[in-house]
Amino acid sequence: MIDDPYPESWQDLQTGVRRLFRNVGLYADVEVDLQTPRGSVNVDVLAVDHRSLDKIKYIVECKNWNAAVPQSVVHSFTTVMHETGANIGFIVSKYGLQSGAKQYTRNTNIVGLTYLELQQRYFEAWWIRYFCPRIGDAADRVLQYTEEFNVHRDKAYDNLSQEKKEIFDQLRSQYTVHSWMFSMFNLKSVSPRMDFGTLLNVPSDLESFKKEVLYYISPGVEWHCMTFRDQLNLILQFLKDVEEEFNSLFGGYIFDIRPMSGVVLDGPPIDRAFL
Repeated sequence: MIDDPYPESWQDLQTGVRRLFRNVGLYADVEVDLQTPRGSVNVDVLAVDHRSLDKIKYIVECKNWNAAVPQSVVHSFTTVMHETGANIGFIVSKYGLQSGAKQYTRNTNIVGLTYLELQQRYFEAWWIRYFCPRIGDAADRVLQYTEEFNVHRDKAYDNLSQEKKEIFDQLRSQYTVHSWMFSMFNLKSVSPRMDFGTLLNVPSDLESFKKEVLYYISPGVEWHCMTFRDQLNLILQFLKDVEEEFNSLFGGYIFDIRPMSGVVLDGPPIDRAFL
């Protein structure tokens, strides 16, 4: 799972849905007023795929109830869908829809999902468009220090004291594999059809990812987390700490590097503010 499937409040649920849509490259916001033939209506989450030809519009009703959503909610939501011209509607809740509500949504453009099911629906897109590029970008910064050939780094290295050169050599030896392997995560978005073996396969679960990927990249590091977002943040913090070890030797970051993974076609960039 990307996030905790049981948020504490309805506000947390709305924010989580918005963040998920933003992470996969959609415009998304909460508590949006839309105009209908009968006046204004407020929707919990509005998302628009600006990269799609017809600017597909999603409307999400968030119900953080401790019970399944009844058919009456679906009836009201159907009216909102029709009058706002939305293409796809999601009713996202803790425990899904009641049986009558499920029956009502069949053969419609309304889908009832738990928050966990919504995450599963978009996990592959989140993995390719958000998780992997963020790791790749962070690792690219470290890779500038550890790669075999880098003229700018070598010139800066020559100006270090002997003591700092020895520290640098030790750090480079320690983190070369980490930076190289983690930088490969950028290649998934740049060349999605290439075969990277098991390294960049979309994982079935977090524990498998830890055992089958992270163990081989960083065998001496323990990753204590319960969600993929927490795992992402731990990896990013690890790479940031490694970069800072190098930066401290030179008095700051010595490269001007642009992220490689700006893989956004038309429309807004992937939102990287919602960690």
